Amino acid sequence: MTPEDAVRAYFAVYSEGRPEQFDEVVSPDYVDYGHSPPGHGPQGARDDYENAVRIAGGVPTYDIDALVLRDDTVAVAWTGHMPNGSDFRGLSLYQVVDGLVAEARHALIGSLPA
Repeated sequence: MTPEDAVRAYFAVYSEGRPEQFDEVVSPDYVDYGHSPPGHGPQGARDDYENAVRIAGGVPTYDIDALVLRDDTVAVAWTGHMPNGSDFRGLSLYQVVDGLVAEARHALIGSLPA
């Protein structure tokens, strides 16, 4: 899987509510520095997903607004959609190793909706 394909698959897992598929898209060495504490490995990705669903009150969905590639690094500007209809925006940076997302870092643009 190319780095772009891996990141698009990662977003699909979130948006389609399929956390069991993190085993197929994130590395066993995965670390998500966008959460506190950071998620580690596929189980950490599932834990972060479940926390996001809890906070959002349902499955948030995401659109990729822009994507920039450089070797094994992918930057993504995205829009998240809450189940209540409100939106939020962010920027994420992913490192992909051997076709799997190995590292994620995130920054919100603005704040989460209430």
